[in-house]
Parts: sequence; structure tokens; C-alpha cells
Amino acid sequence: MLKNELQEKLTKLDSHLRCEIITEDNTKANLNGTFVELQQQSAGDVIVKYDGETVLSMVEVDGTPAIELKVGYVDKYNSKMFANLIELCGSYLPDDGKEA
Repeated sequence: MLKNELQEKLTKLDSHLRCEIITEDNTKANLNGTFVELQQQSAGDVIVKYDGETVLSMVEVDGTPAIELKVGYVDKYNSKMFANLIELCGSYLPDDGKEA
């Protein structure tokens, strides 16, 4: 199964990485300081978390498969792991037939 394969590869990068595959469309409301932040999730989106905190999502933006970053910064110690994480997740994005 795709999730098991991806999870194995994430664990090899760092034991704190986990993935979650969204199985149905939904909207989440999160309290962010003094305002409510709405987060739309679509079936098929993949959420990658580090130690329980979302670091990126594999989503579709205007019909194009994309990686949405959820972190404000990455320190030097974790920069190589994060670069490898983006490369790994990019390899799981479907080909939309467009070339860069």
C-alpha cells in the first residue's frame, strides 16, 4: 500500500516523520491566536507531520499537483533532511503532463 511505502521512507529520513492520507473532503477550523484559520482538505491529500506538527501537504493547486509548505523556517541542522523530504514527497506527486 502507498501509505506504508511512504511511511517507511519517511521513517528512514527521520523517526519523527509521519504521514496521513485524507480519505474524504473536509474543512477544519483551527484557533490561531485570536482568529480562526480554516483549512480545506481534499480526498487524496497527504499530510506529513514531524513530531505531531504538520510540516507539508501534498495537494492539488488549480489542477496542478504541489507541495504546500507549512513551516516558517528550517534550521541548519535539519535543512538536509527537509530537502530530502521535499524530494521524496515530490517523487510521489502525480505527473500532470506539464513540463517546467
